[in-house]
Amino acid sequence: MVPVHDLGVAALAILGLAFLIGWNSARLNQATLLWGIAHLALAGATLTGYRYRLYPEMQWLGAVATLLTGFFLASLYAGTNFLRGRIIGPGVLVARSLGLAFLIAVVGVGGDKSAGSILVLGLMMLAYGASAVLCQRMGYRLLAAAFALKTGTCLLYFLEPATIGTPFQNPVISAVGWAASLLLGLVLVDAAIAQTRQRLSSVIKHLPDALVARRLDGKILFCNERFAQLAGNASPEELVGRQVPLLAREQEEAEAMFRKVNAMVQSGPMEEPMRLERAITPAQGEPFPAEIIFSSYMDLGYPVILGLIRDLSERKKGEEERLHQANTDQLTGLPNRHFLEQQLDAVLWIAQRQHTQCAVLLIDLDHFKKVNDTLGHAFGDELLRDIAQALQEQKKPSDLLARLSGDEFALVMAGLPSLMSILEVEARALAVLQLIRRQFRSDGMDYQIEATIGVAFSGREGLTAAVLLQHAEVAMYESKARGRGGWCFFESDMDERLAESLRLESALRQAVPRQELRLHYQPIYCCDTGRMAKAEALVRWESPQLGWVPPGRFIPVAEETSLILEVGEWILEEAIRQAAQWRAQGLAPVVSINVSVRQFTQLGFEGQVFALLERYGLPPSGIELELTETLLASDQEDLPALLHRLHDAGVGLSLDDFGTGYSSLSYLSRFSLNTVKIDRSFVMELEESSRNHSLVRAIISMAHSLHLKVVAEGVETWRQYEILKAEGCDFLQGYLLGRPMAAEQLRAHPQQLAGEERNIPDAVI
Repeated sequence: MVPVHDLGVAALAILGLAFLIGWNSARLNQATLLWGIAHLALAGATLTGYRYRLYPEMQWLGAVATLLTGFFLASLYAGTNFLRGRIIGPGVLVARSLGLAFLIAVVGVGGDKSAGSILVLGLMMLAYGASAVLCQRMGYRLLAAAFALKTGTCLLYFLEPATIGTPFQNPVISAVGWAASLLLGLVLVDAAIAQTRQRLSSVIKHLPDALVARRLDGKILFCNERFAQLAGNASPEELVGRQVPLLAREQEEAEAMFRKVNAMVQSGPMEEPMRLERAITPAQGEPFPAEIIFSSYMDLGYPVILGLIRDLSERKKGEEERLHQANTDQLTGLPNRHFLEQQLDAVLWIAQRQHTQCAVLLIDLDHFKKVNDTLGHAFGDELLRDIAQALQEQKKPSDLLARLSGDEFALVMAGLPSLMSILEVEARALAVLQLIRRQFRSDGMDYQIEATIGVAFSGREGLTAAVLLQHAEVAMYESKARGRGGWCFFESDMDERLAESLRLESALRQAVPRQELRLHYQPIYCCDTGRMAKAEALVRWESPQLGWVPPGRFIPVAEETSLILEVGEWILEEAIRQAAQWRAQGLAPVVSINVSVRQFTQLGFEGQVFALLERYGLPPSGIELELTETLLASDQEDLPALLHRLHDAGVGLSLDDFGTGYSSLSYLSRFSLNTVKIDRSFVMELEESSRNHSLVRAIISMAHSLHLKVVAEGVETWRQYEILKAEGCDFLQGYLLGRPMAAEQLRAHPQQLAGEERNIPDAVI
């Protein structure tokens, strides 16, 4: 027959295993694990302690009982502490267990066995009592009562203190103690289950999405607070057992959705969730877009449908914002090129089916870069916004308007009856030009903004938006070539000219690495001494495919792209190298080098100049940089300081084409310059026009008063030579004195003019 004591031990062990099984299904609940370990340790300590009392000679039973008792006390208290969020690690748990076991062993061995048993009973009462207090504070009233009951039953053992821990304990007291332990274990199991349920409820409660589980008949099994709010109820409990639609705008739509989901669930378990996007109409508030995710599971043999309602308002808003940003020009608020091409493709599709036409007007502002360079990008941006607003106000309902890039706009006229609408398009182009044309004054300077328009029709079938825009762009460049401020219709032969321009650009990209560029030098003579004082470096290009390409063809192409930087760097180095070589050969003309705006304003240009001078051993005075008025008109803040540093270092600075700009006079006083070059247009009419003669005389006089030297370009006749020398011009340059030539030819060219003015050597002429 099994002793009653062993039945109690078995009951404790079963409780411990039950706790561990519960922990295995919810491993985040560490209290369940600790309570399971505590009950198993208590069962083991009770069994071994009882056997040790029966067989005192088996000392190892006493040691095991002592260790298990310490582990039971530490695990029980640790499990209760977990309920209030205090997690005790394995190391601390083992250390506490060993400490309690050591204390029990010291008392039991140092004193007597009864003292050890009383100590164990006291520690158990302390653990149970502290756990009761903790549970009461945390609101676990049933668990607190069970701990308190167990603490009270421990007091019964002190009615017969001599029998504590012996086989001679009062059976009634033992039975009450075992019953209290079993009751506490059952309450702990209930608390562990409740804690797991509470955790799941908390997750569902705080889920931002609405969650509902319902049967096939539509009755709700459970839902969270978010769903209850959408349904207009205060708590989810009120909805359990009721039929609540998933809040679709139309009842018929909701019922159709339910029938579809029910049919899918009845045919078998849903392998993949079903996702639907619908407008949800809550009991209170405005409708909102939502994603409804359906899935199913089996509950006690019955299928249950789980519905998750996710609010897509923020996502849709973000998508709309991203779509708006992707399709809108941020500066002007107009549609951008990407959006225009999409819309234009649709317009072309409609036009083909309705047998109508559309016209694309590509609008490009003239000389807008000068506005940016002179007045700054902030002013330029404001001007673009102003023009965009003006275009928007005159746009018709059937039109498309967009900003393509920079200072380019596109206006699409849709629904034109036929190509005979050309007069309407021309009238519209003229109206746009007049709308954009404006004049303003800033910092004492007058500016005028105009536009050039290229027009392309959607004539042939199969034309895409990208091709039509390209045709309009080709027409716009053709219009610029004919003279800005007008418009031009696309013609098929323009494609050939565009292809030629692209071939030129492609070949130019290979010109520097393939060493196809050459420098020719045009001599510049001093009027006073008659000696060759300078030589202007002029780039020439001989392409294996294109032959000799005039600078007037490839320089504009280079300036429109970044190629001007590569070409300019090559010119600068080659000119300095040649100047150093001439100096070593006893020929020392100052080499005049043309510098583009982009090259001069490039970061590191100053360092590049001085590095090349040092590399080739040429003093700074051996070169002169020819600057354009566009450069001096730019808004570069450090430009005056840069020019001052170059001037102080000895580098010559010359203002090219003086007299052709509207504000050249201000530059002579603002910047550190050495020379001004009178534009050839004044020199060419010097003999016929007394007005030009007076202007040249005034320029020379003014320059000398500012301690500047003067070079006259384009000297081609003896009479021009005589007039300029008589007026005191410092240097002369032109075909009369020498055409641009290779470096070897310049070295053989006369270095000294004859003494008499008309006695210019034939070799020079």
